[in-house]
Amino acid sequence: MQLRAVAIAMAALIFPVGVSADNELIVAAAASLREPILELAQDFEAQHPRVRVRVSFGASSNLARQIRLGAPIDVFIAADRRWVVNLVEHGLIAPDGHFALASNRLVVVARPALGLRMNSAQDLLNPLLERFALPSAAVPLGAYARQWLEATSILAALEPRLITTEHARASLVAVEQQHADAALIYSSDAQQARNSSIIYRVPDSEQPEIVYSAALLRRATASPGARAFYRMLGGANASEILALAGFVALEDQAQEPSP
Repeated sequence: MQLRAVAIAMAALIFPVGVSADNELIVAAAASLREPILELAQDFEAQHPRVRVRVSFGASSNLARQIRLGAPIDVFIAADRRWVVNLVEHGLIAPDGHFALASNRLVVVARPALGLRMNSAQDLLNPLLERFALPSAAVPLGAYARQWLEATSILAALEPRLITTEHARASLVAVEQQHADAALIYSSDAQQARNSSIIYRVPDSEQPEIVYSAALLRRATASPGARAFYRMLGGANASEILALAGFVALEDQAQEPSP
């Protein structure tokens, strides 16, 4: 479905400190959530025609830093709940102002021209894989990926080949534009691949625990629009849109947020 225009602010933008207008809702979301969040923003604007949704996508770590610096974010959706917990510890999110939204899976994508096949993590050490895209450990995908690579005892050997990317989607772009030979990414991001393909799916028994979390910032608790968008994220429509985008449901996902 074609999305109508929703205002998008890229994560690199440093938001001005201050309070957003009553008819404007500012959402900060992990880059890997781009397609489903834009669709949800469109649906929300259709149901609330007086509210404009602005969305900023980027690495959850960078978005959390901007929030700590005073960015006027109303709703934060992180790819790793540790960044939501960090904001709870800073008093910016209430202890009961967040919930587990969805999960994901790790896969390896590569340029088809390489003709690579993988049967295990050890195959990542193939000499043909000279450049491997991965975000830093501060970024959720980088942390999840390193957890798996350490568990399979190949992280140290792979380190010299790593090309650092900004976030999950940037890792896919690096392969798509031939700046990297392969990348470890989310299975949801692999659905957006055009010039690369999945060569390995990390087995369920080896998958790290990936948990996306949605949070309502304390500064936005008095905003009916912010509360409504936050509640919408815990609803059936959001679950369906996330599933179609390649995300995995959590058992506790059906528990709607309390605010």
